[in-house]
Amino acid sequence: MRIVILGEQATGKSSLLVALYGALVNHRAAGMRIIRTVDDVEFLSRGLQALGRRQSVRRTEVDGQSRLLIDVAHHDAVVSIELPDRSGELVRLMIEARQWEHELQHQLAGASGAVLCLRADHVQAGTPLDRLPDPAFVTVPAEDQPPAPPPWSPAQMPADARAVDLLQAVLEDRDTDLPLAVVVSAWDRARGPTEPGAWLAQHVPLLDQFLTSHDGQLPHRTFGVSAQGADFAEQADLAREEDPWDRAFLVGPDGMRGTIADPIAWLIDNAM
Repeated sequence: MRIVILGEQATGKSSLLVALYGALVNHRAAGMRIIRTVDDVEFLSRGLQALGRRQSVRRTEVDGQSRLLIDVAHHDAVVSIELPDRSGELVRLMIEARQWEHELQHQLAGASGAVLCLRADHVQAGTPLDRLPDPAFVTVPAEDQPPAPPPWSPAQMPADARAVDLLQAVLEDRDTDLPLAVVVSAWDRARGPTEPGAWLAQHVPLLDQFLTSHDGQLPHRTFGVSAQGADFAEQADLAREEDPWDRAFLVGPDGMRGTIADPIAWLIDNAM
């Protein structure tokens, strides 16, 4: 089965792949275990080494591709899983150009499930629309009037609108439902509700409402994931205490700790 990872730049897609690989290889994925890797895992190994040095996993190639292609034992079945990771820059360009990126469209057409990645501290950094001042009640002296703003473009859309735009394109291109695991990365930096679903409703309400109204086409669960397990700059001593596969953690939809493999296990269960 193919599980596609969706998300723009710096939303934690590559870090999720690395953390998942580390959990599987080092038996930190509860009942799921890796049977074999089918292709090259050099990128994932380098990512684990970076986390071991307390460095973030980085992806810079605009047209770069990585994937995790493995056979795993889950419950009583052996499942072949392909997790392709398209460059976040390509996803961004696709949203702003309003045109499908061909390879991503092909991958989604045959996908059994998908993972949508958002980054907690990036979403929280924005000002909610309902807190912006109403232009009708803001007076500015004529001599202080700023120049006219540039025309609106899709690049100005907030994170939840961009995610909804992407998912709408996915639904328009599919005839069948697509189980979706929403992963809020950098969960160690999340503020507000401790349950990922409640966090989603508070910080990205448009996406939450869209998922609720399309639950038949996009059955979904929300997870909080910290692939690093700590902010390396702020918690250097804590980060040194454990191996990266022990430091990484996940919070499930109920707010309880789980394993990094839980979103994949949920997708397998709901796609089989």
